[in-house]
Amino acid sequence: MFEFFLPVGLVSLLYLAIGSFINRNNARYLLAGYNTMSEEKRKKFPIDSYLVFFKKFFNRMSIFTLLSALFFYLIFIEQTAVTIWAIFQIIPYVYFVFQSLKY
Repeated sequence: MFEFFLPVGLVSLLYLAIGSFINRNNARYLLAGYNTMSEEKRKKFPIDSYLVFFKKFFNRMSIFTLLSALFFYLIFIEQTAVTIWAIFQIIPYVYFVFQSLKY
């Protein structure tokens, strides 16, 4: 059980850290795509509204990670639960990519 929930907890904390620590001041250095934009494009980019979406997504991902892991752990054997959990971590990123295209 410990071997299953230790990585899950670390991934969840990583998502929480990403959602908490990226802000307007450090986005220029940490956000892929935004950090390679010219200064002119950065001025046109709605960074404040994007960061609201970005932070909300990663904060929710930290909760989703824990809840989905617990759910799969209770339903399946550990090996199957790990595999399904890992696959389910990819699905929200499809949503994230398509929603990010709006910005």
